[in-house]
Amino acid sequence: MRSIVLIFLFLVISLSGRAQNPVLAVNRVDKFTKELIKQTSLYSFKEGDIVKLHFNVRSVDENYFLQLNVQQPVTVKKGTEIILTMEDGKQLKLISDNDIISLSESDVSKRMIVCPLDFAEITALMKLQVNAIRVPTSNKGVVNVVLAAKDKPMIRTAMALVSPKLVPKKI
Repeated sequence: MRSIVLIFLFLVISLSGRAQNPVLAVNRVDKFTKELIKQTSLYSFKEGDIVKLHFNVRSVDENYFLQLNVQQPVTVKKGTEIILTMEDGKQLKLISDNDIISLSESDVSKRMIVCPLDFAEITALMKLQVNAIRVPTSNKGVVNVVLAAKDKPMIRTAMALVSPKLVPKKI
């Protein structure tokens, strides 16, 4: 059992240096609630060699969530507007559904900002690429992440993985 855990940690550490497209990491039915849960792997948005933000997309039955992880100790209150700047220049405002309080660098990776998505937001994320993400915080001001060209389609890719019903089917 220990060797399996060590091998898994080695793989995670060795792959964390490389950026790879999001993949469907969880696709199962919960034993107790009978809910269909799908979740993509974490994807890192970097500026140079510094990771600024991680994201993944999660669906529970027909409810979709964008989960963001800011890579610095920040405080984000429930109800905070996370602003995604789309490729057409319009802003998509998502509302955080939980409080995040990171006190030190050691607990940063454990704190995910959860933003529930409605149908209009899902449609916008499926149609357009995201150019920048703006996260207002209570203690660090505003965290702005401008996405590199290779990162811009990644949220759309993740949305397509967890919501295949919304993707046009090939005939």
